Amino acid sequence: MATQIDLKDRVAVITGGARGIGYAAAARMLHSGAVAVLWDMDAARLAEAKAELAPLGTVTTDVVELTDEVSVAAAANAVAGRHGRIDILVNNAGITGGNAKTWELEPAVWRKVIDVNLIAPFLVCHAVVPKMLTNGYGRIINIASVAGKEGNPNASHYSASKAGLIGLTKSLGKELRNPTSWRTASRQLPPKPTFFTR
Repeated sequence: MATQIDLKDRVAVITGGARGIGYAAAARMLHSGAVAVLWDMDAARLAEAKAELAPLGTVTTDVVELTDEVSVAAAANAVAGRHGRIDILVNNAGITGGNAKTWELEPAVWRKVIDVNLIAPFLVCHAVVPKMLTNGYGRIINIASVAGKEGNPNASHYSASKAGLIGLTKSLGKELRNPTSWRTASRQLPPKPTFFTR
């Protein structure tokens, strides 16, 4: 039996929550008593995930384009309207963008990976952190990768995006270390943490 932590009535937003690590994170949040809010761009899979997870607790969903500032802000406001607050954020959504040597990667592919893996988490934090500060509580988990520390060959776009996410995480954590927001923390995790297994 997995260790259970007390998240009773906490509201957790999970990006890319319709499948994979995000889905597993949502299940773990629900097992621990939290309300799981799944954000994803795949409406059909979101509906399936909600139906599958509903027996575990309260699940709501939002179709969100995470690289679009307006879409993200609207989703954050919708969650706050439905649930009154956002306590936990799991920035999980990400793509690899395929494998090729740096000079063989198409610039459009490089930009897309940066947009999804780095710009999107920034936009989500930009929309969610002020709500956490208002409520005096927050926990942020950014899913990074060892590729961001080591730089994987044939994956310069993915490695750069995760290096940027690690930097964002460290900066955000330091910015939130002050007397008015001492309960807000930010963490980086490897891509397949064992406690998020399905």
